[in-house]
Amino acid sequence: MKLLQMRYFQTVCQYGSITRAAEELFVSQPTISFCIKELEDEFGIKLFHRRHNRLQLTVEGAFFHDKVSYILQAVDTLATQMKDMGNNHNHVKIAVPAMISTFLFPQMFNAYKELYPDVELEMLETGSLQARKLVDANSVDLGITILDNAVDDAYNLLPLVSTELVFCVNKNHPLANAEKISFKELADEHIILFKADSYQNIYIKRAFSEVGVTPNIMLYSSQLFTIKKFLSYGNAGAFLYRQVAEIDKDLVCIPLDTPIMQNVVLIWSKNTSLYSDAENFIQFAKQFKID
Repeated sequence: MKLLQMRYFQTVCQYGSITRAAEELFVSQPTISFCIKELEDEFGIKLFHRRHNRLQLTVEGAFFHDKVSYILQAVDTLATQMKDMGNNHNHVKIAVPAMISTFLFPQMFNAYKELYPDVELEMLETGSLQARKLVDANSVDLGITILDNAVDDAYNLLPLVSTELVFCVNKNHPLANAEKISFKELADEHIILFKADSYQNIYIKRAFSEVGVTPNIMLYSSQLFTIKKFLSYGNAGAFLYRQVAEIDKDLVCIPLDTPIMQNVVLIWSKNTSLYSDAENFIQFAKQFKID
């Protein structure tokens, strides 16, 4: 029994006619008749009755048709999946938080492209929490996020780098000479925060709440360029990762009195198989060292 024979048999069942099936499949009638006879001879049964110039399934033929339909549907589904894999070949889609993408992803991108120049890396810049949702929805192959208990439990993960959250101001800001600062001391300061899809947003608001302070939030933004532009006026501060702030010579990093260290991790779903190119990126990331 061959797949082609099953295709021919299914089409004959669909039209109740060898002639119509031959026209649909662009083959000769004798070809289809021969395939049906081969199946009948192989199984030692009759698959069709001929009644009023139309073919009708026997009991055995009806049973065979049910099984053939299931098999051919599975084959068609498999073919579609394999084509999808082919379309995703040489392509890896990664969700990366905006601030992390500034200091981490460019180095990873350049190093990866040197090793795999034919693979397209597509970066979707989003918040850390949204990156997790995109991984959950299989909208991206991989995500980069901040490690917390929820990430540890729900995803496969690979540690990438540790970073410190610091309070940043322009060098002309009144707090620019402070050696360190607490959340209580920031009660009256204008604060710029990343938008709600950022893990940093939740963490900082929680820290303010724990000391009984309602932060004076001047602006929410998902754009690092916009945040830095507002900082340049010298009347507001923002919480940034040290590696990000140190890139800008006009910014001053003020450590928090209780340092906040956060671990950046690469995540992928526990419930979905990855394409080979995404697997290769993970293997690359295991060896990658940030400067």
